[in-house]
Amino acid sequence: PQSRKPRGQRWKAEVVQARLDLKGRVTQVYSKLMAHLRWSFLAIEARWLLSGLLLEPGDIFFLELPEIRSLVGSDNQQLRQQLPEIVQQRRTKLAQDGQLTSVPFLVYGNNPPLPAEPKSLAGSDQRLLQGIGASSGLVEGLVKVVKSLQSNITIDQQTIVVVPYTDSGWAPLLARAGGLISEVGGRLSHGAIVAREYGIPAVMDINHATDILRDGQRVRIDGQLGTVEVLE
Repeated sequence: PQSRKPRGQRWKAEVVQARLDLKGRVTQVYSKLMAHLRWSFLAIEARWLLSGLLLEPGDIFFLELPEIRSLVGSDNQQLRQQLPEIVQQRRTKLAQDGQLTSVPFLVYGNNPPLPAEPKSLAGSDQRLLQGIGASSGLVEGLVKVVKSLQSNITIDQQTIVVVPYTDSGWAPLLARAGGLISEVGGRLSHGAIVAREYGIPAVMDINHATDILRDGQRVRIDGQLGTVEVLE
């Protein structure tokens, strides 16, 4: 018969499980709070659309909370007059940011370092890319570059998904993939944790991976060593 865990190990396991359960409950409460907050903003927006204060659905999400409070709590004529211009400027900025091909550096204080230019593998002998091994395993597959979740994506267990980053919205995509390559992240990033949960190899921190690799290329990734080998 299998021996029971020592008391110390059982206690640690119980504490870890309790904290995981607590984290899940906190996430649930936070999600409900955000849902109610969103519904409140949508109700306010519906009134402002009818009155002509806002022009398009979704405009309210381009306003900052102090601006919304000012419009609700006082008759701020100056802000009301500037509102169309403010919303349009922020919509334009969002569209511009949506065209970024890589995650920019975040630097506090000193001038940011000059980013390295992405180098294509075409005409180059560079067949091995080094990153951070985040989920162990060795797998070969065909590259599928996915720069946003709005893309029309068809993947399976033979697909190595190449992404700029991951967050909770990418989890359903990773569940169908055979492996993951990400431009940013480490062993404790969201994509790495999800990859380990799904049991798929993952390599993080491959700079400009979405520019270097192309759809249909066959690669081999080693989630233990953190390497990506281009086979063809």
